[in-house]
Amino acid sequence: MSTEEPESFNSAPELLAQAKAKAVAAQDDHPEGDAIRRQVEFYFSDENLPVDLHLLQQCGGRENIPVSISRICSFKKMRSYKPKLLVIAALRKSTFLEVSADGKTIKRKIPLQGKTALDKDFLEEEDEIAFDPRTRKPAVYPVPLQPQQKKVYPRGTSKNMQKPTGFEDTYVEPPVTPAEAEEEDRMYDEDRPFVERIEIALQRFKQKRRMHEMYAKVFNKLMRYGGVECGPRMYQGLSQTEMKEMDAEEIARAMAVHNVPWDRADEKQWAVDFVGVGSAFLSSWYPAHYGYAPGGIKTACQVLRSFYNYLRYHRVCPEFDDQLQAVLKMCDLAERELVKVDAAGLTLPGDFNTSASTLFGGVHAGLFAGDKSWFQEAKNEGVSVNEMGLREQEARVKFSTGIAALGTDEQQDAIGATDLKIVKRESTGLEVTAIDLPDDITREFYDAQTEIVRNKLGRLEPLGKLVCKVWYADDCDEWDLPRDKYPNGRPHKLDQGREFEFWAEEHVLNACFIGMKMDASVVTLEGGIVVLDDVKQTHCSFYSWLPNEFWMDNKPKAVRWLAKGLPDYEENIEISGSQKDDQDKTQEDKEFDDD
Repeated sequence: MSTEEPESFNSAPELLAQAKAKAVAAQDDHPEGDAIRRQVEFYFSDENLPVDLHLLQQCGGRENIPVSISRICSFKKMRSYKPKLLVIAALRKSTFLEVSADGKTIKRKIPLQGKTALDKDFLEEEDEIAFDPRTRKPAVYPVPLQPQQKKVYPRGTSKNMQKPTGFEDTYVEPPVTPAEAEEEDRMYDEDRPFVERIEIALQRFKQKRRMHEMYAKVFNKLMRYGGVECGPRMYQGLSQTEMKEMDAEEIARAMAVHNVPWDRADEKQWAVDFVGVGSAFLSSWYPAHYGYAPGGIKTACQVLRSFYNYLRYHRVCPEFDDQLQAVLKMCDLAERELVKVDAAGLTLPGDFNTSASTLFGGVHAGLFAGDKSWFQEAKNEGVSVNEMGLREQEARVKFSTGIAALGTDEQQDAIGATDLKIVKRESTGLEVTAIDLPDDITREFYDAQTEIVRNKLGRLEPLGKLVCKVWYADDCDEWDLPRDKYPNGRPHKLDQGREFEFWAEEHVLNACFIGMKMDASVVTLEGGIVVLDDVKQTHCSFYSWLPNEFWMDNKPKAVRWLAKGLPDYEENIEISGSQKDDQDKTQEDKEFDDD
């Protein structure tokens, strides 16, 4: 049997292009080749080129830079000549012009001599020639050359996306004309209900911004999180003539896709809390669903900042101006802290705490895979496998060195006498209150120890102190707690304000900051040694959680129409020639009944 590979199958467009290229190659010239050559040669001639500023910006005049043939074919008098392949074939026959080997560019065979419109003193030598200033505008020197290649935009963007969006850091709201100010005073009159004012402001804000997908995603989620509903536009058949007869408020209502249900105006059930909604959205909901990528965090903060600035500038709700000022400061803080929170979560708890957890039965015990047979086999096969956990020898050296550097005499004696046991395990929330970097004495001690263990473990990093106090989020009632975060109900709270002092490496301390929150497991060993066993999650200093998260992911259940709600339900239903058994019928009775 033959093992020869079959010829590759080309798609229909590729076959069509190949056939077209062969047909063109079979022709030596364009049917209107003489006209094409005459026209393009005129463009580059000594009579036209010196005064043709546009073409000079392409070829550079005396520099004779090759010009894109696609650009030449876009000129008004060249647009009718097709196909492009035959136009190139016709230009190759020119004795005045030279086409590149790939057929993409063209230039003069002999470069242009003398002055051109690119030269500042070009008109001074042409005293006998008069140009009408209405048809010929003077050039601004030096005249910039235009690139031959199309501008390349970042991946995922287009030319339209490079235009100002209104979400830039440097964006400033344009001045309001007297007519617009009078109109806004009427629309945002404080005597009108807040629900009406915020609905109009939402639509007018969207009209003033270029809502690209990345901005619209954040804005729509924020609105949903704050209790604003989003749906299809009601008046989708409005013409431009009809809209010209409307005022600004009527247009905003006709084009609106966001609306605030009227029950939100009940102050006994709902509160207008810009600070609470903004803080919980940026600190809890957004990172949980979209992560901590710096670009995404910056975009989210800028969307909120732009919206709140718009409300302040146009005085939509002056009674909440204090809240808007506070939430704007929170947005600036979020942009700085959320990236640090992610870095700290990846760094904690550090080698010293991981070593203690490995040695004394914490969450990191038994995770080392370097001595497993499957790990060695994968490594021998060339598979890139990262080692998990710490070797017991390495963990013992790092832990004992930390105790020798910062531990008391009793703790050092306990380490040397016997293995320590866990006295207490606690799960709690912590807030960083102080960060003490290693002092000079500790650094000198570790430098001396490094000389001893350099060949085995490399450099040991000196330890500092991370001081934390017990912290718990101001969450809602126990029946409102999300099950994914609190599967066992409300967590047991330790003594509020109780302090812990953990030892951690310098790079771990540098990743943390005062006010940072975290959900952690704490282990207390014999001798009073406190170990940060595991850090489940890190939070920013303004972390909060709202029950608004419940309706973000809620989806209505699908309605199932069953036989019980239809006529002739009592008749026997046969499947594959046999009646349903009693078990299937009992299951049907448990299903939803539309009656």
